[in-house]
Amino acid sequence: MQPAASPHDFLRFLESPEGVALRAGFMSRRCRSGETLCGPGTTRDEVLVLRRGRVRVHTSDGRRELTLMFLEPGDVFSTHTGATLTAAGAVELLAMPTRHFAQALEAGGTPAVVSIMRVLGRLLAHTVERLEDLVFRDVHARLARLLLALVRRQGLRQASGVWRCPLPFTLTDLAGVLGTSRQSVSAAFSALERQGLVRREGRQWLNIPDLALLECHTAAKASPS
Repeated sequence: MQPAASPHDFLRFLESPEGVALRAGFMSRRCRSGETLCGPGTTRDEVLVLRRGRVRVHTSDGRRELTLMFLEPGDVFSTHTGATLTAAGAVELLAMPTRHFAQALEAGGTPAVVSIMRVLGRLLAHTVERLEDLVFRDVHARLARLLLALVRRQGLRQASGVWRCPLPFTLTDLAGVLGTSRQSVSAAFSALERQGLVRREGRQWLNIPDLALLECHTAAKASPS
């Protein structure tokens, strides 16, 4: 099994001869860690492309907060979704007014539209998976599925057969993404480790001895928490 297509593919498109005209309409913007990029009531109507860093997409009812996803380089988002975007570390964005973006896509033709649709399709699929997880799976299965997706996207198989990948999330980050408490995530992580399904290497690396076994674990857990 090979790693999935790079999330940087859309950025490569913008630097290609087919995408250079679209790229010219974006302005670069840098943000500090913890800075809010947009949120409910934002007056800017822009399309954002993440160039460097990670951005947390979250929502709140005033009492509880739910992390919807983390954007990675190459992902596209809009400021008028109603969600709050917060820089999770130093970030570089490409921004363009939505009206100008729509005009540029119309003028750019099929290659630009196809590239954008691939990115948006990936984000939509991720959103559907998040909803299914919250409704149908307990926290152990949700964590296993998240780690499985992470390894498939960023992992490399070692000579020993073990898959190794960076672990960019803190327990607090994971709790927000999984819609549960930090304590529940910690307990679920420990349970996966006891079963030999995952091994943490310090705080920033993850090892998966057998992807098939981890995948079987996600399928076996089908009850909501």
